[in-house]
Amino acid sequence: MNAHLPYLKDASKYRIVALLNSSEDAAKAAIAAHGLSPDTKAYGSPEQFSEDRDIDLVVCSVRVDRHYPVMKPILQKTTAKAVHCEWPLGKNLAEAEELTQLAKSRGMKTIIGLQGRQAPTGIVVKDLIAKDKIGKPLSVTITGIGYNFGAEDFEALSYLSDRSIGGNMVTIHFSHMFDTITQAVGQLSSYSVVLDTKREKTLLRNKPFTYVQESESDEPVKIVGEVQRTSHDQIAIQGHLENGAVFSLHMRGGQPFPNTPGLDWRVYGEKGEIRVTAPSANLHFGGPGHKIQVHNHASNSVEDVEIPKDVWDEKELPWTARAPARVYEAFADGKEDQYGTWDDALQRHRLVEEMYARSQDGSTERTAQYTSRL
Repeated sequence: MNAHLPYLKDASKYRIVALLNSSEDAAKAAIAAHGLSPDTKAYGSPEQFSEDRDIDLVVCSVRVDRHYPVMKPILQKTTAKAVHCEWPLGKNLAEAEELTQLAKSRGMKTIIGLQGRQAPTGIVVKDLIAKDKIGKPLSVTITGIGYNFGAEDFEALSYLSDRSIGGNMVTIHFSHMFDTITQAVGQLSSYSVVLDTKREKTLLRNKPFTYVQESESDEPVKIVGEVQRTSHDQIAIQGHLENGAVFSLHMRGGQPFPNTPGLDWRVYGEKGEIRVTAPSANLHFGGPGHKIQVHNHASNSVEDVEIPKDVWDEKELPWTARAPARVYEAFADGKEDQYGTWDDALQRHRLVEEMYARSQDGSTERTAQYTSRL
């Protein structure tokens, strides 16, 4: 409701004709609660939903572990021409591969919710590099804060601590950020990775981190439980990009140091350096507080680079909905180079699986030898 609905409710190029929820009554309640047209059909099972011949585009925006069981029966029978699924496509590579093959067998166009490809911040960085503002890139360095995966988290997000569900810091927070960044600087050609879990449990709080108690009558923040953490809260990658630049990324869970950026992204080149700062690592949504600067080595001057606004900024669509709106518009207008497909999703899933495998077998972190030699 924060990413897709604000655009779709008032879109001139789309109409919501049906809604699938956990039951028909729940679907009817959602239609009423969100002010959708009373003509919107309510469904309580994927099988019923799949028989609706008025649906041209299927949009899946439920929790990741429900993508496969919901989408498979729909894809098997629907007459829809296209399908848009939030990232990750499945809770693992195998699910993503099966869903992709199924969509292809039905001749459906696909969209994956890697919205960072339409986020202005990454597009501006890509353009600066293409225009030779900093010369040949020599290194790319990123530090990012996950906000989640610290000592405490909102109880509704407890599933993030369970790696088996498929939604965690590697698959969601890192993957969205990494996809946005690599669209600007290029893909990895080689890398080593460390994945670690430094906090073995997550305390669950009754309120999100954004909650502020404004009066004594407001419910205070309190700990209401705890869960074991099997997902990772530390990610470190280093290697080289296909263009030869050295690449280094570290993302950790928890809150940022007060009054410092939650993300610091540098692209160091032969003639200058680009610095991007943002309140969080959620580059894919854009948002207030994003800043881009270019340091010119020859003049030793620093230039602030404007991040252009578009119609969705002018309409003040919620920040979380602006990049998704651009994806929907690009699809409707046939601009296939401006959004990701499920084939792109498979590439991201393969990276996640590869990272897991390398971190588990110890192939990328060799034992130090220098400390054992006399």
